Amino acid sequence: MVAPVIFAATPTELEFFEKKIRPVLVSECFKCHSKGKKIKGELRLDWRGGWQKGGESGAAIIPGRVGKSLLIQAIRHADADLKMPPKKKLTAAQIADFEKWVAMGAPDPRTTSEASAEEKELDLAAARKFWAFQPVRKLSAPKVKQTNWPQTNIDRFVLAALEAKGIGPVGDADDLTLLRRIYFDLIGLPPTPKQMSAFEKAVIVNRKSAIENTVDALLASPHFGERWGRHWLDVVRFSESTGGGRTLLMKDAWRFRDYVVNAFNADKPFTDFIREQIAGDLIKGGTLEQRRERLTATAFLLLGPTNYELQDKTVLEMDIVDEQLDTMGKAFMGLTIGCARCHDHKFDPIRTEDYYGMAGIFKSTKVVVHSNVSAWNKRPLPMAPEQAALAKKHAAAIGAKQKEIAALKKQLGGNTGGPVPVASLPGIVVDDLQAKLKGDWTRSTSNKGYVGANYIHDGAVGKGDKSVAYTVKIPGDGKFEVRVAYTHGTNRDAKVPVLIRHADGEVTKHIDQTKRPPIDGHFISLGTFDFLVGEWEAVVISTKGTTAHVIADAVQFLSKDAPDVAKPAPKLEGKTAQAMLKKMESELKALKKAAVKQPELIAADEGDNPGDIQIAVRGNAHNAGPKTPRSFIRVLNVGPAPKFAAKSSGRTELANWLASAEHPLTARVFVNRVWHHLFGKGIVPSVDNFGHSGRLPTNQALLDHLATRFVAEGWSVKKLIREIVLSRVYQLSSETGDL
Repeated sequence: MVAPVIFAATPTELEFFEKKIRPVLVSECFKCHSKGKKIKGELRLDWRGGWQKGGESGAAIIPGRVGKSLLIQAIRHADADLKMPPKKKLTAAQIADFEKWVAMGAPDPRTTSEASAEEKELDLAAARKFWAFQPVRKLSAPKVKQTNWPQTNIDRFVLAALEAKGIGPVGDADDLTLLRRIYFDLIGLPPTPKQMSAFEKAVIVNRKSAIENTVDALLASPHFGERWGRHWLDVVRFSESTGGGRTLLMKDAWRFRDYVVNAFNADKPFTDFIREQIAGDLIKGGTLEQRRERLTATAFLLLGPTNYELQDKTVLEMDIVDEQLDTMGKAFMGLTIGCARCHDHKFDPIRTEDYYGMAGIFKSTKVVVHSNVSAWNKRPLPMAPEQAALAKKHAAAIGAKQKEIAALKKQLGGNTGGPVPVASLPGIVVDDLQAKLKGDWTRSTSNKGYVGANYIHDGAVGKGDKSVAYTVKIPGDGKFEVRVAYTHGTNRDAKVPVLIRHADGEVTKHIDQTKRPPIDGHFISLGTFDFLVGEWEAVVISTKGTTAHVIADAVQFLSKDAPDVAKPAPKLEGKTAQAMLKKMESELKALKKAAVKQPELIAADEGDNPGDIQIAVRGNAHNAGPKTPRSFIRVLNVGPAPKFAAKSSGRTELANWLASAEHPLTARVFVNRVWHHLFGKGIVPSVDNFGHSGRLPTNQALLDHLATRFVAEGWSVKKLIREIVLSRVYQLSSETGDL
């Protein structure tokens, strides 16, 4: 037997194993191939040595050779005599993950049997001794032998480390090389010949001033935000399409992009930058522009590669939460939090309880709107008071004109059983053609009296969980009467449930569709409710509990706050009446065209029922374990347990915790990113991973010095970059090597 080749695993590869491979092995393979069970085929998969040894059929995995690995052949079910699991096939995505894992060399950190590994209580005191979990230290600049060499304290920390190794710094970069370096690093563009010439002349007069003036000019350039904003957009996985399944275009993603660019140009304190991306919509006060920025910033939580067409909405929601936690953990803390979704983190002191304690915060946040193909949450962009008043005035005028048209059509006999045009109806009308359908529905025109082009019915079969959801755009806060249209008949259901979501909660009404609608033979009123400005999935007609046909047509919202200024329709007949109707419809069209439109943007909101969630055992969203209180990662939370405001997600508290100067990772992780972008390599080379599976800092004293300076200077990104660029270390020849 040839011993399998063992490849050295990178942190990224080990993270892939923990998130994609280990959970499937546990849920699908361990019952037959782990210690303590009746081991089939003498093959154990509960530790690395098991698959390396192989079973009765030989080596289970040959690292790097996908097609030759028996495990891959087995999970593909290509051989009738070799199927794993035997009673069901893994999903295509799971099989693809295993193929990728074997191709990368089958990285596996399990050096002992899973079944024999003892679970130990987390010793927080011991866990906090790891360098990254200790408080940031404020250190005095070290003494150096070459006292004339340093220009800044950064230089002293670097030189001290070099002298401790018995080596010294190399020479300075030549002037034009340094100028190009500064230009590319700060704005991503080279200097022009004119700028190079001016710099050479300025250097002759005073080299230090020439460099400082150049740096200050570039920091003030709008190109600075474009350059450094791109760095951050890469970290937070910005894209203008969703990926993760069917690709959907996020046409409003540009707002977040511009927010990030403007934030860097304005030198927004990094703490504000954090708070706005996590909980900007919850920050009180501020100018109209600030409120718009804060709401826009929360798109950070929605930009992930999400498979919105996934039909299992429970799994979809937890996949989104996992992606949010993974991104937040790497971006702000340099930790692979996502590895604790299925089990306690195998490298860092992050328990599953920590994961679901934080997951509860994001599960209590609204970022997705469900339908057959779900979509990201949208919110209206805040408007100036005068614009909001104008929008309300236009809405009232449109409503009044619609009532005039409806009255004239009624006089002309337009509602005697024929189709009712949507444009002829007052208020806000959402037709079934605009609704989101769940399950199979049939469009029909068999029974007259419907609104618009048709109505739909469920065929009285396959009831399941069918529904029709109507999304309405409310122009301003107020009371609205909700009316539902349907065509009645003896084969209709007598108790059709209609869910109404309004400002004060939810209520379910039931309609007897065997009876003629009481309002003009088209509509039935379900009551008057308070609604808030914005776009809401306000009415849902479902088949739950029904046995006969369920009809869905249009839903009408009539404002009770706007004055009813509809004029009595003139008693007109024939061509005169038709001409008047045509004129009024033209006026309505002009009113709608002139109406103030409120833009929408991708943004987070508070969930309907915020609260704690249950642990998903082995990461399975349908396998609920004990409920876990919302919390932060315990090893990093040195203060008292967090207390969350009533009926809130907890995002405000989370944002403040991340933005605290007491947090041991936030400042360290960001200054390390800046160092990485300026030098090509971070002080901690694994910039997204400060945990045990990451790399140790090459100069922790320098890292802590930069972190304390960053906090002391008001978390100013520009001041941090300026201080580093003006150091002698930055201005050395490129032959410096690792610093």
